[in-house]
Amino acid sequence: MIEKITKGKGARGLAEYLLASKDHNGDLRPRADIIGGTLAGRTARELAAEIGMLRRLRPNLQTAVGHVSLRVPEGDRPLSAQEWAAIGDRWPAEMGMDSYCTVCHGDHIHILFSRINSDGSVVSDSHDYRRGEAAVRKIEQEFGLVQVEPSHLLEPKKALDHKKAPAKGDFIAMEKGEVPARIFVQNALDSILEKQPTATCFVADLEALGIVVEPNLASAGKLSGFAYHFGDYRFTSSSLGRGYTLGNMEKKGVTYEPDRDVEAIRRAKDRATSFLADGRTGDDTPGASHEAGTGATAGGDSRPDGIQFGAIGQNGPSIGSGAGYAEGDHGSSDPRSGGIDRDANGDAGPRPGATISDDGTITASESHASEPSIERMDERSEGVEDKKGRDAGTDQQVDDPVLGGNGSGCDSLSGLGADDFGEVPVMAWNTRFKQASAAKRRAKEQPSPIDREAEFKRLCAAAHGADLIAYMQGLGLDVKKDGVKDWVVDDRYRVTKKQDHFVWCSWDQSRGGDVIAFCTEELGSSFQQALADLAGGRLSSVTKPHGISHVDRFPTSPPVSRDPDTVVEYLEGRGISRSTIRHAQGAGFLRFVDYHGVPATAFCGLGDNGGLRSMTLRLTQPIQSWDGQKEITKLDIRHSDKSFPAVWRGGDSNKSVWVVEGGMDALAVMDWYRSHQIAAPDIIVSGGDGVRSFLDRPHVQALLTRASSVYVSLENEKDQKTQIKTDASHQRQIEKIQSLGCDVVAWRPPFGSKDIADAWKAKVLPNAHDPLGHMRQGGGGVDAGIAPQRTSTFTHGSHNF
Repeated sequence: MIEKITKGKGARGLAEYLLASKDHNGDLRPRADIIGGTLAGRTARELAAEIGMLRRLRPNLQTAVGHVSLRVPEGDRPLSAQEWAAIGDRWPAEMGMDSYCTVCHGDHIHILFSRINSDGSVVSDSHDYRRGEAAVRKIEQEFGLVQVEPSHLLEPKKALDHKKAPAKGDFIAMEKGEVPARIFVQNALDSILEKQPTATCFVADLEALGIVVEPNLASAGKLSGFAYHFGDYRFTSSSLGRGYTLGNMEKKGVTYEPDRDVEAIRRAKDRATSFLADGRTGDDTPGASHEAGTGATAGGDSRPDGIQFGAIGQNGPSIGSGAGYAEGDHGSSDPRSGGIDRDANGDAGPRPGATISDDGTITASESHASEPSIERMDERSEGVEDKKGRDAGTDQQVDDPVLGGNGSGCDSLSGLGADDFGEVPVMAWNTRFKQASAAKRRAKEQPSPIDREAEFKRLCAAAHGADLIAYMQGLGLDVKKDGVKDWVVDDRYRVTKKQDHFVWCSWDQSRGGDVIAFCTEELGSSFQQALADLAGGRLSSVTKPHGISHVDRFPTSPPVSRDPDTVVEYLEGRGISRSTIRHAQGAGFLRFVDYHGVPATAFCGLGDNGGLRSMTLRLTQPIQSWDGQKEITKLDIRHSDKSFPAVWRGGDSNKSVWVVEGGMDALAVMDWYRSHQIAAPDIIVSGGDGVRSFLDRPHVQALLTRASSVYVSLENEKDQKTQIKTDASHQRQIEKIQSLGCDVVAWRPPFGSKDIADAWKAKVLPNAHDPLGHMRQGGGGVDAGIAPQRTSTFTHGSHNF
């Protein structure tokens, strides 16, 4: 997998670029939509507003926004949108980010992220390229992708031969049959290093090739490294590759002995100083473009004839400058950035092609103003908004940018603040005075950092103590009282009132938390949106997440299991035959998945169009509940809609239907009938004795109404109190089925077995031709069975609990 990390200041322009239907070349993208992430916004303006709220937590942080692009190399298998979404969650988690969104462009994704997390902490960008590559290597292993060879960042021993890859400008030059300056210098160094020269010979050989060597020599005679000037380009070891640092070149054979080489190195430094001084005459001032290895003015042919270095050095044409040539690490000069450049010492001077007017302002020359086709080769600014509110990827005007370059999250003003390279444009004195006065007024109007921190804590406390029940009712969820301090919500959640706040958990207790966690984890709101809704305040103008209901969101299947043998062994341990397992897999009823690394079976409920609407997992190993109080082996995937049950379409000519609670019971019924060479009936997995919403679905009603008999599988509980409650729930389920005009049989497992799956594993099920035989013989209790009539009752006098 190939990774590229970019960091910048503006979020609006970046989001506009990522969500645009066309790329920076004007080519139509296969798709450009958000497929995942923690940010709730779905437009560039909404995303920028969310990140703007985070910026207010750290107003002094400059590079607070960034994005990473991830793609698989050519020849690797294509990934589905679900897999890309999972990868989009995995990479930020490895990097420690919790505020991001994932945009899919078909064969690759972009992850727009905030370095400021929802709790106000800042994700360090120290060694982020190394950490990002480590995350990508893990993703390749987890998703079974082609394993890309680690770079020198993960394996330092490779730094000895590391060479900076050609940039866009280099490829353009090579397509023209020209030798890019960067590659020429790299090949020259490679050729000279093979001779293992002394430092004196090293400098002399490079100068013989027309390369000016600029040593970094301390007054005490300590040599730290070299920079190289070739024509109008300046290269450092960082722009050529780590293999060209002094330490690595010494490992390759370059030797420096002060007593022998210091005088020659000093003379080389003087020649480089003279060369740089000559280059500063007139308007041709070396600046950031020279530091990066980008030509700013037309250069002649500085390469001596008759020298060949490898396949590329074919004595090609002269190396000139402009947009078609190597741009080093920073890219060519941008005429829109104010006309200012800095030299290697940080001194500001006019950029080539700019003129200084009488009042001190700088304007672009006619030659630059008339060149709309100039490309900025620095892909790090691709899609990042510049000071004038333009999308750097599309060069289109963006209205009302949310995040500017002043680091405060406020709107940027043209001509105010540093540009993408930290350069401050010169302007008229009166203009700077007016803007400085306006900045002071804004500072007085904004609350102090202490006040912002206090307001943030107040909103967090208020949101934590918000009334979750009222909030859920406001979202249109079905809330039912279930005790003094407990509620059941939408047959999906349980809510409990603590001393000063509410807590919730999913029905299987795998997820849960406080009120804020419900908004962020279940509704997909950002942390700031949750605070704004629950605390009744506003950190900025954002859209409330009301109207986001669970029926509008679809579950995402976990990745395919990498250990299917473990799942098969688990099912066989429950008495299920391999032929039934394969049959259920082929029908789409059963899948093998990995849930956070634990192999599991997945029973799938599909919608009318065949899309996944519900999924229940049975884990081969238990996991801890959200509060750590119990172990979980069965759970529903988030956003599963239990009104879409898992359905097995059998081949029973009599069209009998079984309604069972779990997928394992359904597999047991299949095996039960198949073992007696009877076509399996239709089977509906209700999802629980208290679930009745599936009975409102037309496709479920169609199965039930055309059946000759409907068997509702009951369960034997461990104590009488639980048995009474479970039977009452089943009774309500049966009554609703009977209201459809169906004949219902309430089937209870043989005594000693909890459900059908346990009875099948214990081999105590009766002949499938007569599934009620054990009930008539009293095996399930005299009153346990209910004849296939319209009326069903439950008695418990004959049960031994």
